[in-house]
Amino acid sequence: MNKSIYILEFKLFFRNSATWMGIILLILMGFAGLYFGKTFIEKQEQVITKAASLQKQQTRQNIAHFGNDIGLFFYHNKFSLANTPDAWAAFANGQRDVNPYLISVTMLGLEGQLYDTDLSNPLSLLLGKMDLSFVFIFLFPLVIIAFSYNLLSEQKESGIWPLLKAQTDKTFTIIWRKILVRLMVIFALAFLLMFVAAIYLKLPFDGTFAALMVLILLYLAFWFAVAFVVISLHKSSNFNASALIAIWVLLCIVVPASLNLLLTKKYPIPEALQNVINQREGYHEKWDMAKSVTMAPFFKHYPQLKKYPFPEEKTFSWYWYYGMQQMGDDAALGSRVLIEKKLASRQNFTETVALFIPSIQLQLGVNELAGTDLDSHLNFQQAVRKYHETIRLHFYPAIFTDDELKNTDIENYKLEKYVPKDVPVIWINLLSITTLTVILAWVGYFLLRKRI
Repeated sequence: MNKSIYILEFKLFFRNSATWMGIILLILMGFAGLYFGKTFIEKQEQVITKAASLQKQQTRQNIAHFGNDIGLFFYHNKFSLANTPDAWAAFANGQRDVNPYLISVTMLGLEGQLYDTDLSNPLSLLLGKMDLSFVFIFLFPLVIIAFSYNLLSEQKESGIWPLLKAQTDKTFTIIWRKILVRLMVIFALAFLLMFVAAIYLKLPFDGTFAALMVLILLYLAFWFAVAFVVISLHKSSNFNASALIAIWVLLCIVVPASLNLLLTKKYPIPEALQNVINQREGYHEKWDMAKSVTMAPFFKHYPQLKKYPFPEEKTFSWYWYYGMQQMGDDAALGSRVLIEKKLASRQNFTETVALFIPSIQLQLGVNELAGTDLDSHLNFQQAVRKYHETIRLHFYPAIFTDDELKNTDIENYKLEKYVPKDVPVIWINLLSITTLTVILAWVGYFLLRKRI
């Protein structure tokens, strides 16, 4: 009996042309999100591949032009570190469109080079990149609203509801059955798109896939719970549609935009400009000072380099010049630490607010799993700092002893790739969305049973 009733509900649901329009829309937009997301990441991978060959080519050219002066060679020669995208980055591009994923540095001061990135059209950055996560976060809720807003009100407005109440006392079961049918269809679409994504993007069926799938299903269930609460108020179809759209605009557009403005005001970062000024002043002012002003703190920073004889009699030496560059970075250390603290505070504040905003919670969780969030970029910056430090300490001895370039292993250096080691943990995201969904579902159940 129950099976035949559900079959009838499915038939009634699919008889509506709006149902097919919503399903086709999600499938088409899902495929488009997969295509654009993958294309965007493929372009970044192509840039990384090209940069690897260009670094070798540039090194050979610099050897030909500056090979007789080792200090001048390292003044010009660049070393690159690439933040290689995970397979999931095509699913959720995250902040890879605004943060540099390939950083090339010389042995000069790092702080002046760390934030170099490609020029981008501000309008395209404002609109963002479309990927499959965008479809799940923004478009699926709209279709859920379209499927659910008139479940009860349509019955009342057509005059069917009084007849149903006269014939059965299980009117709540009827409404629940209609919601369950729509829930199964939306979940089936989500599974379909995720399966296609796994094949098209070559995603592994691992713990990340399972965690992401659960997170998305919980998010979709949350929107059904929202719709359940609104329709349980027993208002008209127009009211339900307007209320649900208003909630979608609030949770998906207004609150995230307001949060961004609040973060800018609450945690301003004037230290970003000051960091550049400190670095440049810390370096340039040394031209007019005694060499000891540069070398004394330099040897304090690197006591192991004091064993190399310093040519004090020379007006200019690469030993002194690279010491000045390091002093520029040291002068910017305070402002750099403040920037990192401000960014960490922004991230912590966002994560706290997101506990009550599932749309932000899902975006944070998906980007974290894909390795395209702010924390991933900050970890990449730290990797660049370590890489730069390693290169400096490796080649400083050859520069300070004025060794010949051919005696170094410079030709063995190639583009390095950064691979994150931390395993993302998103149990807070899962717990947050689950709690909100359960609370809303209970409120909807209470209101509907009370007024039905």
